[in-house]
Amino acid sequence: MDNTPVLIIGGGTAGLAAAAEVARRGLACLLVERGPALGGRAAGFCCKALEACARCGACRLGDLLDAVGSQPGVRALLRAEAGAARPLAGGGWEIDLLPTAPEERPAGHEGRDLPASQAAPLAAPLTVRARAVILAPGYAPFDPRLKTRFGYGRVPQVVSSLELERTLALGGPDPWPGRVAFIQCVGSRDHELGRPYCSRVCCAYALRLARLLRKREPHTQTTFFHMDTQGYGRAWEEELPAMRREVRFIRAMPGEVTRAEGGAEVVWAVPEGLPVREEFDLVVLSVGLGPSAEAEALGGLFGAARTADGFLGLEDQAVAAGAPGVFLAGAARGPMSISEAIAHAALAAAGAAAWAGEVRNV
Repeated sequence: MDNTPVLIIGGGTAGLAAAAEVARRGLACLLVERGPALGGRAAGFCCKALEACARCGACRLGDLLDAVGSQPGVRALLRAEAGAARPLAGGGWEIDLLPTAPEERPAGHEGRDLPASQAAPLAAPLTVRARAVILAPGYAPFDPRLKTRFGYGRVPQVVSSLELERTLALGGPDPWPGRVAFIQCVGSRDHELGRPYCSRVCCAYALRLARLLRKREPHTQTTFFHMDTQGYGRAWEEELPAMRREVRFIRAMPGEVTRAEGGAEVVWAVPEGLPVREEFDLVVLSVGLGPSAEAEALGGLFGAARTADGFLGLEDQAVAAGAPGVFLAGAARGPMSISEAIAHAALAAAGAAAWAGEVRNV
């Protein structure tokens, strides 16, 4: 049996940010990550800075690892997941942790880890009692195979935005594409798929990738197919004019992507209703964010509420999970950027720390 004031499930940016904030408030915590390393999906992201910071948030992971590594009150268990959870009389939770199957660190994954004294794989089942629990299982990217008309899996030149991200983190495409098309809202704002919500971060994400491609190879021609654009405040308004100069914006959703000689052909309609066909060397599908399988499982274990869009949590509360002493951090609550997830995790940590202060029998 292991006791901890706060148990945090999920070792991505939100989980790390929550751990740093809990420790800053003077409480010990146990961070549980089902994979072989901390950092989550952000660990494979590349910097998108041009002449100045692009505010993508990728660099913040290193700062979080440093912050958590400097806190001796933070411990981490890798290759571990919750198998069962039971509320305790008087408050708190008892959680059974199970080892997960060994897996390799993904290529391009951020290399820094916590010291061995703080982080180690879970070797055998372990039961933990915690006064408060923070769920930070992240999100799942939409599977672009479900939008069959875009040719993913059939047309070699069609990739997801996350696949392009990993390629850029490892050096870039080979050969370098001269003509690149980005198609937005793949798995978002789609009532037929039961995903009517906007994933919020995809527009800025894709446009940053488009500008980075041009920065690395100025002859790259990029086209941005969209319904409309989702901004992110004053910085977006400042950056959008430069984006419009460097990227061709087409307000249309392509109807089909097919194989073409040496590339992919994108078909879309203009206001007059006539189809337009154009070939590209690379087509990038900006996939939406949805609830992860881990979030689904954790929601069931802890009896968490669900929003109308299927994410964890209560519609009218930022971090409450709908179960006593259980809080949410990051994209498990809904689509958000890295910086937003870090800020959201700080709120969750504040709630968990306050709750843990009320529970003394664990």
